[in-house]
Amino acid sequence: MSKIKLLAVSLLTLLLLPVGFMYAQEEDYVVDDAVLYEETPDYNYDYEYDWETSYEDDQDLTYTTQDSLLEDSTAGLLGAGFLSIFAGVYALIVSTFALATYIFSALALSKIGKELNYENSWFAWIPILNTVMTFQLGGQNPVLLLLLLIPGLGALIVAVLSIIALANITEKRGYDKLLVLLVLIPLGMFVLLYLLAWKPKTAVKTTK
Repeated sequence: MSKIKLLAVSLLTLLLLPVGFMYAQEEDYVVDDAVLYEETPDYNYDYEYDWETSYEDDQDLTYTTQDSLLEDSTAGLLGAGFLSIFAGVYALIVSTFALATYIFSALALSKIGKELNYENSWFAWIPILNTVMTFQLGGQNPVLLLLLLIPGLGALIVAVLSIIALANITEKRGYDKLLVLLVLIPLGMFVLLYLLAWKPKTAVKTTK
């Protein structure tokens, strides 16, 4: 009977041994976890923020930004001013050249009209009328100027007729008609008008 009890105790011990081992492992885990959670991060609260230095840095950044904006604005104003001055000078040069061209052409055409005994030489100073005068002196009908009402093509036809009229005037002033081709080169028109007005080869007078 004692052998049977001893065998039963041994079996019970073998059966309970794994349970005890597992329980011991759980206790170790709980203790370890407790230790881990009990640890507190080591924060350093002794750091002092230098408010004065930070304020100075902010002020320097503000002044630097303002200086950059001021420089950009100044550069923009200088650039705009330069462009305005350039545009003004350019417009003045163009206007002066246009006025000089108008005065010279009117003087030359008026001189030519007087030399050819044209009754209304003052037409030379009036826009449109000066073209009428050129057509009449060159043997073209001024009514043809109405072709200008035709978009594009009308202006081209009137330009050709104006060259023909100038060629006829050139012949009347003693030059070859081909001299009129001067109008096709830059500033050639001024040379042609100067020759026809003040340097004619013959003074042929006609009444228009």
